[in-house]
This record gives sequence, structure tokens and C-alpha cells, in this order.
Amino acid sequence: MISIKIDIDTHDGMRVGVPRLLDCLARHRARATFFLSLGPDRSGRAILQMRKPAFARKMLTTGAPSLYGWRTILSGTLLPERPIATAFPELVRRMEAEGHEAAVHAWDHRSWQDDLPRFKPARIHAHFRRSVEAYARLTGHTPQGIGAPAWMTTPMSLRIQDGYPFSYASDLRASPACRLLTADGVRRLPQFPGTGPCLEELLGRTPSPADQLGEGLLAGLRAAPSALTVLTLHAEVEGGPYLDVLEYLLPRLGEFGEMVTMAEAAAVLSADLPIRRWCRLDLPGRAFKVTSSAPLSATAAGR
Repeated sequence: MISIKIDIDTHDGMRVGVPRLLDCLARHRARATFFLSLGPDRSGRAILQMRKPAFARKMLTTGAPSLYGWRTILSGTLLPERPIATAFPELVRRMEAEGHEAAVHAWDHRSWQDDLPRFKPARIHAHFRRSVEAYARLTGHTPQGIGAPAWMTTPMSLRIQDGYPFSYASDLRASPACRLLTADGVRRLPQFPGTGPCLEELLGRTPSPADQLGEGLLAGLRAAPSALTVLTLHAEVEGGPYLDVLEYLLPRLGEFGEMVTMAEAAAVLSADLPIRRWCRLDLPGRAFKVTSSAPLSATAAGR
């Protein structure tokens, strides 16, 4: 089985990228799970990370101004923040009407990504509570899926996340499907990690024609065989200047089996998953560590 996971991080990703992605998916009769950021677009706060060399290199390598646009890059700093999914209820309704799944990505994506290790429990609860409430107002039902911004979690955030009405999570990278063991026990939610790299992690390392970028993504999916292959896209990237990469990919995804939403996959695969230990690791093309898992017998890096 294969699922397409689409993260929506910004107002313009929702406004511009999502309609283009929906049209593309319809042309190919493909379905996806859209992970919604439900609060404010404060992308401009990323400027505070520019003092970190790894982040600055990533911004230069990916061509961030042309990828995201200056309005997004200044959002929440020099220009006012804007709501993301809640500004476009008609697009959320369209997602579900066309057979896609809408799941929860974030309330304040930038704050979670940059500051989660410093969050107190009350702030983590507020993030989840506001996300779930906003999602329910948009859709009329509770979400099944959750996917952490930038694959950033802590043992505390995972424990708190277990208390909300999700049936699965996609918080990990470079890991098989599993249930996570943290310091205070085995977490309730099954984890269905992203498989292989994201397109923006290939920029600057792989030649830019759509077919070569697409082949780079396919190679990453093939290198990590799993009961569920999860291709991770971003509304700002494949729904923006790299839509041609998605057009190249979609006819070729049949080699990974039936295409399903992540909720459909979770209903089949959640039982009898292996237990693995929470850890964090570095991935090529990413500025900061992401959450992953390690075998119980291994020492977990980044604990």
C-alpha cells in the first residue's frame, strides 16, 4: 500500500498550492491525506533561525524566496500573520468531497517547529486542543490523523498527544511503522512514518529536471520497503513550482501497491506493530534533527 501525505504549512500553500494539487490528483484519479495547519501563518519567524549555519544553508540551497514567496517569508514579522486552513473552509470541504482525508498538522507550525522542547505541558495541550477544535468546526467531525510539524516531537508531546482523539500519527522519518517507547511507557498511537526524502531535501543535490527529481523520490521509496509506503509532499513545493514532479510521479506509484488514505491504511495495519524506541536523528538536506525510532536493543541516538 502507498499513501500520499501532503503537509500544508502556510497561508499561500493552502490558497494556491492546495487547489493545484487537488486538480492534479483528480487528473490521475489519485487520493491523498492533507495535513492541515489550522492556526496562524507565522513563517516570518524563521528569520530568527538564520543565525544557525545549517538553516541558512538550507534556505539558500532550496531557493526559499522563490519557493515560498516574500509574502510568506515576511508573514508574522514585517507583515501580518494570516490564518491557514481556517481561511479556506471551501477547500477543506472539497478535499473530503473528492475522497481525500483531512488530518491535523499543527496549530502554530512555526512555534512548534522552533520551540517545542521549551514548551510547558499547558502549551502543548493548547496546541492540540485548538487544532482539534478548529478541525471539528471546519469538517463537522473529529480528526483521525496527526502529523507533527517538521517531525518534531518530545516524549512529553507524544504522551500528551495520546490523550486526544486521534487513531494514528505520522510523526517520524526513516523508520518502519511502529509504536513508540518513550521514558514513561509505550505510546498509544501507531506511527506511520514518511518514507524516503522530501523533494526539497533533494534540491541542490539532484539535477533539477522533473523526471530526475521524481526518480530521486522514487529511489528513496524503493530503498525503504514497508507495509505502508508514505510519500510526503508539501503544498508549497509540489503544489507550487514543482507540480511537474508530482505529474511525473503519480503514474509511477502503482508499483507500491494500492493507493489509500492514511486513515484507511491505519485501520488495516495498526495491530501487531513492533515497539521501537523514540530517538532523533539528522537527515541529509534537513537543517535540524527529526524524530525517528530505533530497535529496542539499540542505543537511541539523540535521547
